Amino acid sequence: MSQTTSVQFDSVSRVFPHCRAVDNVSASFEGGQIHAILGENGAGKSTLMKLLFGLLQPTEGQIRIRGEVQHWKSAGDAIGAGLGMVQQHFALVDSLSVIDNIMLGYESTSALGVLNRGEAIRNLEKNRQSAALQLDWHQRVEELSVGEKQKVEILKLIARKSQILVLDEPTAVLSPKEIDGLFAILKSLRDQGRTVFVITHKLGEVFDHCDTWFVLRAGKKTGQGSIATARLDDIVRAMVGTDVPPLDSRRPAVTGESRLTFSNVSILEAAHPVRDLSFELKAGEVLGVAGVDGAGQSEIVEALLGLRSFAGEIEVLNCILKSSPTPNESAVQLTRLRELGLALVGEDRHQQSLWLDESVEINAAIGFEEQNQLVKAGWIQRGAWREAVLRWLNSFDVRFNSLELPVARLSGGNQQKLIFARELLGRAVRLLVVHQPTRGVDFAAIRLIHERIIAERDRGTAVVVISSELDELMALSDRILVLCAGRATGHFYREPTSAPFDREKIGVAMTDAAASRSTQQERRA
Repeated sequence: MSQTTSVQFDSVSRVFPHCRAVDNVSASFEGGQIHAILGENGAGKSTLMKLLFGLLQPTEGQIRIRGEVQHWKSAGDAIGAGLGMVQQHFALVDSLSVIDNIMLGYESTSALGVLNRGEAIRNLEKNRQSAALQLDWHQRVEELSVGEKQKVEILKLIARKSQILVLDEPTAVLSPKEIDGLFAILKSLRDQGRTVFVITHKLGEVFDHCDTWFVLRAGKKTGQGSIATARLDDIVRAMVGTDVPPLDSRRPAVTGESRLTFSNVSILEAAHPVRDLSFELKAGEVLGVAGVDGAGQSEIVEALLGLRSFAGEIEVLNCILKSSPTPNESAVQLTRLRELGLALVGEDRHQQSLWLDESVEINAAIGFEEQNQLVKAGWIQRGAWREAVLRWLNSFDVRFNSLELPVARLSGGNQQKLIFARELLGRAVRLLVVHQPTRGVDFAAIRLIHERIIAERDRGTAVVVISSELDELMALSDRILVLCAGRATGHFYREPTSAPFDREKIGVAMTDAAASRSTQQERRA
């Protein structure tokens, strides 16, 4: 591996009206290594990398690339100098093919101006270096899995001959198998001498796959070093400023009445069909749903909310749902379920749970104003609204500079904590449905969210947790239902041992539809 300095920050700061997002950071990073960029949500990680990539300009200080001071006017300047960045939300055109997405903006054409896809493909085949990056060049992006879309983004950087790569939360939506595949690709790029920066919250991935660690807290550098000599406690302390004790032992589930039942449910008019699914969830237990992305998880949530047609029977909080509701019937049905105590944390917080252009204050209570007497005779009671919002947000340690700030300006982790605060504290909850509870959330916030989910379960709430993080499901669940290609392929029960779930068997069930008959009945006697 190269040991020359690839990137250097010299007293770099970035000041916004409400904060110093990056505060006098000095650090150097060697080439030919994978560098983990760590810190709590809002610590300045993404801002620092955007400064490197030219999406933002430093307020103070300077950035050196291979020893030379650079002043990017735009990301285009950085790309031209050999930098590339994969944002947390992919920048792909779903209706175009893989090769057209890779060529977009950097088209290779003949003398007559005709796209020369063949030449672009030959160049990629020659330079991609890893068999793991093989794709059907002519397949439309909308037909790809999340992991395959991630590969397209990396191939875009290879096509642009990027030598310094930045990936923002690259494993947030990947299955365990896809995560291993992604890091195999990144290691092959590292071994070619490229410099790779990975913004992540997953410390297990850092120790398994990265070469160095670098931590920001409140915009300041608080630690940096080699993974080979690193201690987990030291990194956690650098991230959160204190030691974090392990989660307290959880007591066995004490179950009550049925709160959610699927009886021979099939959802066929969907991108990811579900077939003949049956399960029951009772008060006082957590049901985890595991599966690779696209196994039918989203369709299940939409069906239990009454937003998607299905065959079979679904009962939610003693209400039998209409199997083919009209839009008006869906709206009335969902309103009734919310009144009965259904709380929802959606898979995509931007699309499903937040009004991004509105303020933190509005988002923190919207939908729960009637239950909390925050509106009277059609008028918002500003004092009562603000008092409730502050109480809820403080309870979940949501960090914000102003209640009037658009919620889009909060970090992803603080947005997620705001949603949990609103859903759990806005009224009494009987059924909590959580899809990807800690996606893009920092270490301390993950701990807080997990504690609150277990507290709800202990209070008697029935909880459904859908997550691509198997470790998360094993930590939270009393039972784990595994889906593969829309079918139940395993049902695993927590054992009162040091290893409550069998990771290997769950992994097999996630990827092998034939596993259903051998694992469906597996249960502690």
